[in-house]
Amino acid sequence: MFEVNDCRFEVQGRCLLEASDLRFEEGKVYGLIGHNGSGKSTLLKLLARQQCASCGEICLNGRAVDHWGPREFARNVAYLPQHLPSAASLTVRELVTFGRYPWHGLLGRMSKQDKAQIDRAMTLTDTTEFAERMVDTLSGGERQRVWLAMLLAQGSRFLLLDEPLSALDIAHQVDTLSLIRNLCRDLGIGVIIVLHDVNMVSRYCDQLVALRDGRLLAQGTPDELMNDATLEAIYGIRMNVMPHPTDHRPIAVVQ
Repeated sequence: MFEVNDCRFEVQGRCLLEASDLRFEEGKVYGLIGHNGSGKSTLLKLLARQQCASCGEICLNGRAVDHWGPREFARNVAYLPQHLPSAASLTVRELVTFGRYPWHGLLGRMSKQDKAQIDRAMTLTDTTEFAERMVDTLSGGERQRVWLAMLLAQGSRFLLLDEPLSALDIAHQVDTLSLIRNLCRDLGIGVIIVLHDVNMVSRYCDQLVALRDGRLLAQGTPDELMNDATLEAIYGIRMNVMPHPTDHRPIAVVQ
């Protein structure tokens, strides 16, 4: 479990995030929502130890995150940033293999367990068929699955994903979110994901965490947060909420 207690993040005296009493559990998909600059990516970076809180405490399994060793933390938490590093010179299998670094070290020899975890991650993400292709020859949707395979190879209990759909068309967005939700359910891992499409969040996430101007506005299920008043408070525009014609999940349209 992740716990955020009286957490505050400041840069040059300006508060970029203030959040308290947040809980993230394994086995659920959490969607971070809010307008640009609301603090979504900042919260994700704090959870991933990419930034340090100015005050307050973030705990993983009851222990402050800054008390974990780097490899020990990476065995529990995997982070995918919004802007991915270049992998142009790597094959798909080589990139996925990097996910095993927390377990054997950069120069360590691969064990049978490492290789089995890599194969499993590629099977789960349906990337085995292009294992020997160069990463930069893949489509956007294929590359996204490869990066997810790398995170799965890491064997972590939490996946932190910052806008993983930003470069994908609608078909690949649906495929990626369906994969993430199924992995969460099948493996029992926790997923915390930054998304902009509130209807995608409603359809694929178990819990929503709404931020506005660097502050926690609300947390709850899609049914609890997807209403006209709450969405206007989050985004500052009027929306009409109605049930989806197929599964009756709430969806919103701008007035």
